[in-house]
Amino acid sequence: MTGTAIPAATAIVCCLATSMGLRAQQLKPETIHGFDCYVQPAEARMEARKQFLLTDSDAALRGQVMRGGKIQTVPANGPNPHQVPAGQLYDWIGAVLIPGATMERTVHMLQDYDHRASYFPEILSSSKLLCRSGATRFGFTMQLKEPAVIETQNDVVWEQVDAARWRCRSYSTGVREIGKNHGYLQRLYSYWRFHETDKGVLVEAETITLSGEFNSLSRALGSMMGINPEKSLKRTLESMRDSVLNKNLQIAPPPTGIAECGEPVRPAACDVR
Repeated sequence: MTGTAIPAATAIVCCLATSMGLRAQQLKPETIHGFDCYVQPAEARMEARKQFLLTDSDAALRGQVMRGGKIQTVPANGPNPHQVPAGQLYDWIGAVLIPGATMERTVHMLQDYDHRASYFPEILSSSKLLCRSGATRFGFTMQLKEPAVIETQNDVVWEQVDAARWRCRSYSTGVREIGKNHGYLQRLYSYWRFHETDKGVLVEAETITLSGEFNSLSRALGSMMGINPEKSLKRTLESMRDSVLNKNLQIAPPPTGIAECGEPVRPAACDVR
């Protein structure tokens, strides 16, 4: 896997929302268009899937996740990276079982956006909840630690499908690298699904990340340093599993006095050119 060098924290967004004053990186119109035109059919593919989880239709993958206890990752839509004008796009799916976990504790922790750094200490230095509407709409900011200090703003929507299943999606609405802009991370969209079973909570995430163009040497160095999108997703799922299972970890109750969120962000339509 030759991964573009982007932060090891890029997968945690859903399970991190919106600094209204954060300036997004200035991208070329053709790069934005290429990203939007990838996301539109990708989301249609996700919605058209008959099974809730990929492991529901892939017996081999389900066996690896349920029996092996290891995090499994697969390309979501063919080999990565996908080329867009002046950028590179990665689309990965990761799955893990959190053994013995309950949906209540898992969702409660992941919606505690003020304390992200406590749950993902190797990845985040800080996070802050900015708005909340019930248990379905959130806005927050987070600061990633590596490979550079990067601030992101994200818009998050949760949905309870039924008593045993939740899902959420998160769109980055602003990304800013502190200091020199290397283009490590320019967009991050993530899609999460959770299913409580008699063995614990099955977690599945699909992350779509956009970065700048990098030559083969930069990609190789990034992969060696462990800062590529696939490894980022694995580390996020590992931290999530470990934090949910940490019985000594106290999860704060929902905060009070937080502003209501506005209308959810919707991706731009792909304008066929």
